[in-house]
Amino acid sequence: MSSQTIQPSTVEGLKRLAKSLKTKRGLQYTKALDAAAQASGFHNFRHARNVLRSSPNVERSPLGQCIFLTAYWKDRNGGVGRETLTIWLSDPWNDLITPTQLQNHITLASFRTEGPDHLVREHLQSSKSAARRSVCAAARVMYFMDATKLRPSKSRSRPFPGGRSSNAVPGQDHYSIWYDRHTKRYLFADEPYEKAVEDRAQEREIWAYEHGFAIVKTEWAGMYAPDIGSRLYLISDKTNGIPLDPIAAALDNLPSPIVESAWDGESAPMQPFFVSPGTIAKAAAEKDKPKSPRKQDGQRNSLGYVQAFVGPQRRPKGRMPIEAHAQVGRLLKSVLKDTYHRKGVYNRVNAIRSELDDWAQLEYNHDELPNEQFFDLYYHESGSTFSRALPEADRERHVQSLAHATELLKEHHPDCPPLRSLLKKVDAAVKSLRDWN
Repeated sequence: MSSQTIQPSTVEGLKRLAKSLKTKRGLQYTKALDAAAQASGFHNFRHARNVLRSSPNVERSPLGQCIFLTAYWKDRNGGVGRETLTIWLSDPWNDLITPTQLQNHITLASFRTEGPDHLVREHLQSSKSAARRSVCAAARVMYFMDATKLRPSKSRSRPFPGGRSSNAVPGQDHYSIWYDRHTKRYLFADEPYEKAVEDRAQEREIWAYEHGFAIVKTEWAGMYAPDIGSRLYLISDKTNGIPLDPIAAALDNLPSPIVESAWDGESAPMQPFFVSPGTIAKAAAEKDKPKSPRKQDGQRNSLGYVQAFVGPQRRPKGRMPIEAHAQVGRLLKSVLKDTYHRKGVYNRVNAIRSELDDWAQLEYNHDELPNEQFFDLYYHESGSTFSRALPEADRERHVQSLAHATELLKEHHPDCPPLRSLLKKVDAAVKSLRDWN
């Protein structure tokens, strides 16, 4: 019997087919699992497992919405890479949560929207393992939202008795607050380590009874750290909160939470940066749309680069002459040495010189710009006054210095988003200087 005629309807059936394909085709077992799933009408083995475990009799077809979760990493030994996990949801992710609401959950707050089907962690992780852990954690939260249709709340006390966080359930840990956008009701997701609350079970039951709350422990292990012992308890006001039984039932239909030890995502070099299918399709659709004349945003006048511990950045194309760098550096240092106690000026100008220092390092190699010259371009100022106030004449002199620096930057760089962003910091520093009295 050919593999094309075999269409398993259970996870175990897929595994048996995968073992057969592994032998016949000489595939790695993980590749054979994906091949078996695809032969049965699924996108990959993870998708098949999710669908079959939650609804064993469901029609075999790739259902749902795909989302890619990515984290980039750089370790102490200079190793770099990308970890991307593909998950399937019943709804598009931005129907479950808005980009702004990502900030309402500690795990999702570090991710940004990179495309209609792609979320990327903003900062570099310190290792491949850390990148995988962060992506798996985000996936668990996504599955929670997809199953419950709840959204994370920015409130920190609303679901507690009396609206006071001091009334929280005894032993609570690693908690998050969720609300139903239709009923405007809330629940509290408590995720302590199971062993830490075993001895407090009676105390927690008494608390629930006294306050009229319900506590339900789900079979699904939860979002925080299910691989090392945390467990999920749903807590809600019996009268005004979200009913817990339907939520627990929805979660208990989920497959086991995704954890690092069961990683089956993609591990790849950091560059080229991953572009998701949805991002490509969106770009193609926008390309086909009739375009009205518009002002160029200058994006083509910039180049991408990766900054350690920050991640992907952009800088202007071309090179500003070294002497121009030195001139701008002198102007910025003259401002910095007099404005240490005016943080609205100092912090912005310090950030500007740090960014220009990065640009100079990328524009010139060591032979063209030796270290002793490079380090003096934007740093090594002397004569700091640490003044808490400046005469108006000195403030105006520094305003003119920043205006001159702006002229030099515009003269030697093409118009582009990274330059405009830098100049906005200059404008903000000027405003702070003029408001200083």
